[in-house]
Amino acid sequence: MAYQIEILPQESIMLNQFLIIALGGNSYLHPFIETFYRKNEWKYYEAYKRSGLIGNQLFSLYSTQSEERIRQVAGIVAWSEQNNDYAQVEQLIKKGYKFVYQYLQQHSYIDFEHFMRTISRRKKSEMVKEVELVYQNVVLWYLCVREDRPFNRSNIAWKSFQDVLATTINEIKLQKVIFSKEMIEKHKEAISLLYKKYNIPKNPRFNSLGTLLEYLISDNLKRIYTNDPNCPSEQAEQRVFQDSPAKYIGALGGWLKTLKIHELDAAEQIPLTKRDIDMVFLEILYAQKYNYISKEEQDLFFITCLYLKCLGSLYRDTKNLYLDYSKYDFYFEVKSKETQIKEQEAKLSRKRWEWEATFKRQQREIDGLTSELCLAQARIRQLEQQMNTMDDYTSEVHTLRNFVYQEEKNDEGKTPP
Repeated sequence: MAYQIEILPQESIMLNQFLIIALGGNSYLHPFIETFYRKNEWKYYEAYKRSGLIGNQLFSLYSTQSEERIRQVAGIVAWSEQNNDYAQVEQLIKKGYKFVYQYLQQHSYIDFEHFMRTISRRKKSEMVKEVELVYQNVVLWYLCVREDRPFNRSNIAWKSFQDVLATTINEIKLQKVIFSKEMIEKHKEAISLLYKKYNIPKNPRFNSLGTLLEYLISDNLKRIYTNDPNCPSEQAEQRVFQDSPAKYIGALGGWLKTLKIHELDAAEQIPLTKRDIDMVFLEILYAQKYNYISKEEQDLFFITCLYLKCLGSLYRDTKNLYLDYSKYDFYFEVKSKETQIKEQEAKLSRKRWEWEATFKRQQREIDGLTSELCLAQARIRQLEQQMNTMDDYTSEVHTLRNFVYQEEKNDEGKTPP
């Protein structure tokens, strides 16, 4: 059997992401994650920003509370990796996945099939949830890699586990493909038939989902009067919510009221474009092909898709508002500015030190030159005095020579012939 501990770079990325999800998605760990995170939230968020995990599409699939904890764990894990300090991660694993940690300590090599059977026996009659099993496998895989513990990659259990993770990632990519512009163009004719069936203009100008729903109700009312021109208005207004598809609008709208949601306000908050309608109609085609939605069920599915879009959009907006990290971004923007200011201050301080050092050196040179100048001037005065003395001496010598010359000349004149 092949027991391996080597891990490919792509596997390492996948393992890192799913470890974060396994920790953040464990509701038992939520209060511990919150406590750990708040102790160093700015450092963890900064590490999270540097990790490249912001905007991770896998994380956004989870509920609001789970995604918040997943983001926090992402910061903790990123900081651990960047600082080579895994104490917090290990604490979370020991608290949330104690059995997994103990299982690793008790086995010299790991077989995921044996691990899953052990979990089943431990749970006895209690049903093992699939998501819980996946999370425990992820944590065990992470611990094997971290502690260089060999594990079996050749059995069905391991391959099935990997398929589950790969499918989760591939579904995100698949959704982009199956609802791409190319797929809408490919099914253009079938989509056009659906526009015709619901009497929706090919280039609709609905500014909200509410406008489309009102249009469908109005179109139902027109059909009633077309078929029965003498129908009393009160009776027509009652019948409009008894015929398809408007009856499903009434039924689902009533359920939203029961859920304490104002259906008219909710529908008006959701912008609606032609591409949105194209995607709903494309989903109907997929449902007919792969889920065997019948034509009788089509109207219900159509209106349900519209209301689900409404709820999904409102949920995302609320989620984004709740998970708004702009205060963190503002903090780091300010921190970045402070860092730049400190760097400029340090640069100015160095320049000032250099200037002061240069000034002091030049001042010393000036003082030295001034001293030399004073000495030179004193020497010049001394030389000038010497020169003046020499001039006096020269004048005396010249006078003496003249005197001697005159005396000699006078002596020559007194000599007899």
